[in-house]
Amino acid sequence: MSVLDSFVEEMLQPEVPKRVLLERLLQGLEKEKPPQFKIPAPAYTFESNLHGLIYDYQKKEVTIHYKVAPAVYEDLTVSFMTFKALLEGIAICIRMQKW
Repeated sequence: MSVLDSFVEEMLQPEVPKRVLLERLLQGLEKEKPPQFKIPAPAYTFESNLHGLIYDYQKKEVTIHYKVAPAVYEDLTVSFMTFKALLEGIAICIRMQKW
């Protein structure tokens, strides 16, 4: 199992609605999130219960990090295009409830 498998499983859990989070993640790919001036600075661009997502707008890449126990899964970096296809596929599965 990889961090990607873990992320997909978390998004497809029927007990916890993820539609709003998926929409925010997709919108984040289109428009850079404004900086947050918090101390300490947030480690992730977006977070779910188990995963932290770091969007690199210069490289157009997303890094998926398992934040619960970082040593369990190695981080995965994918392009914006690949991540968008993954999120849209998950959104379709949730709408169709076929997983």
